[in-house]
Amino acid sequence: MLRRTVLQLLASTGLASLWAGSASLAARGSVDRIRPSDANWPTAQEWEALAGRIDGALEESRSALEAVMEQSGGAVTEEGLNKLVNPFYLQDFSGSTQSQGWLDGWKSAQSAKVGIPKTAKDVSELVSFARAHNLRLVIKGGGHSYYGQSNAPDSLLVWTRDLTGIELHDSFVPEGGRGAGVPAVSVASGEKFIDLYGQVVVGQGRYVQGGGCTSVGVGGHAQSGGFGHFSKFGGMTSANLLEAEIVVASGEILIANAYQNSDLFWALKGGGAGWGITTRLTLATRDLPARFGFIGFGVQAQDERAYRALVEAVIAVARDNLVDPAWGEQIHFAPDHKMFVKMTFIDLALDEVRRIWAPVLDLAAGEGYSFTEELVLYDTPARKWWDLEFRAREMPETIVLDQASSKAGTRFFWNGDNGETNVFWAGYESAWLSQGLLGEAKAAMLADTIIDAAKLVRFAFHFQKGLAGASEERLADARDTPVHPSVLDAFALLLVAGAQQNVIEDVAGQELDEPALRDKAARIKGVYERFRAIEPDTGSYSAEMNFHEEDWQGMAWGDNYPRLLAIKNRYDPDGLFTGHHQIGSEVWSRDGFVRIGGDSG
Repeated sequence: MLRRTVLQLLASTGLASLWAGSASLAARGSVDRIRPSDANWPTAQEWEALAGRIDGALEESRSALEAVMEQSGGAVTEEGLNKLVNPFYLQDFSGSTQSQGWLDGWKSAQSAKVGIPKTAKDVSELVSFARAHNLRLVIKGGGHSYYGQSNAPDSLLVWTRDLTGIELHDSFVPEGGRGAGVPAVSVASGEKFIDLYGQVVVGQGRYVQGGGCTSVGVGGHAQSGGFGHFSKFGGMTSANLLEAEIVVASGEILIANAYQNSDLFWALKGGGAGWGITTRLTLATRDLPARFGFIGFGVQAQDERAYRALVEAVIAVARDNLVDPAWGEQIHFAPDHKMFVKMTFIDLALDEVRRIWAPVLDLAAGEGYSFTEELVLYDTPARKWWDLEFRAREMPETIVLDQASSKAGTRFFWNGDNGETNVFWAGYESAWLSQGLLGEAKAAMLADTIIDAAKLVRFAFHFQKGLAGASEERLADARDTPVHPSVLDAFALLLVAGAQQNVIEDVAGQELDEPALRDKAARIKGVYERFRAIEPDTGSYSAEMNFHEEDWQGMAWGDNYPRLLAIKNRYDPDGLFTGHHQIGSEVWSRDGFVRIGGDSG
């Protein structure tokens, strides 16, 4: 239904031809980007001249795997594998990303050259060089893209690592604007959220909306839409964007906000990657709540009848309490009649949290159930939530201290996040789940679906990634973004994924287990299809959807896609910035080197 709707919209705007399948157009293709093996690849003198024009660096690519194997003399060691699942260690290497690849999709590969800019002018020089020499250009920030969008062999990689700096504003007025300003923070796109939280929340006692994983890079996160622990309270990161400095395909350094380049500004608020290279973002800040908290536990039922009672109790708790700005994070359902709660909350007394969850906890304490993970319930001053010293002293079990990267001892990631680092994906699916599914009319159908799907593979409802229950102000902010509008009525985002970790080719015991991955992929697809049977018309989250989704345009952006495509054609008509599941990429081959369609405008 989504595909048909967007096709109709494209037809009405004269853009329907861009939706054609790549197979029918491939015969017309030609190589539009050059490779190092081509005669017109830049000479050593031209690369040297480029290096002389930038304050940053121009170097060869290097991967974390190369480093750990060199350190161990070619042996696979526990120390080395621990480094490879540390997201901050991976981010020290231009040739590594958080994911290793995707089954039948992509594999991690290193770029031919790596530019490391320190200023927007440096970025402009790198972009202009890539355009002049017809190079494949990719951008790496935090390297979290599941689609390998910051990954391309034979490319020039712009690594935003050294674009740093954070500045707080008591009263920020966007350039060209008028009237009273608002509290805000300007942050260079190479910063990580752990450092932003350290200055804004821990340092200044203000709230800024950002990502849940502490190692996420600020620049790419905001362009995807962006969700964190408390998004029902703070809204999407993109909806908090006030202004962006960006280098576009022409090499120009533009300021985009509500007053100038406003179409580009709207596209940056959730239209995905591929608009240029953001060098600075300014985000609104808000009053910080008094306390943040967490409740977690795991339960296993002895049989399906008992599991149904547990699932029904959870649905009732969600309907009556969790579609609210006070709540975020996840509830998981898994094979063998298991369920796991990992939820955050804001400004609720611990006794009140116990009361809210009593129907589930009391049931789980009775006959026919056992706790697989004991109850954990705590709260902290909100200002201490991302405070490394406080966490390490008061609750060290909740974090993993980064002890391997170039900034060892200064940052942490959440305990459990390393399970999705350095992995090769079998599959990843998402679907917005509308709050109507929790109502009495559909609750039994939802319970049936959960129970059936949980027989296949573990999946989760991410409550912080659905905006149902948010304040009208936060919902209004979200409406002014290109993110699929079904996020507004979603109580949660269904996420189901599976992967193999630490794949090392040609090393016994570490090889890719393709049969196991294909089995996981089939189970993941089965879960997704079961939920699509009861929720057929909502979209998926653009940053967390199937690599092989054919209708990625409609699923990610719905009716907003034609407008996004028109903006893309204005600022990047030649597709300098292109990548998998990016606006306009349907006229390019999957590797981004061959134009398979006509003009993208």
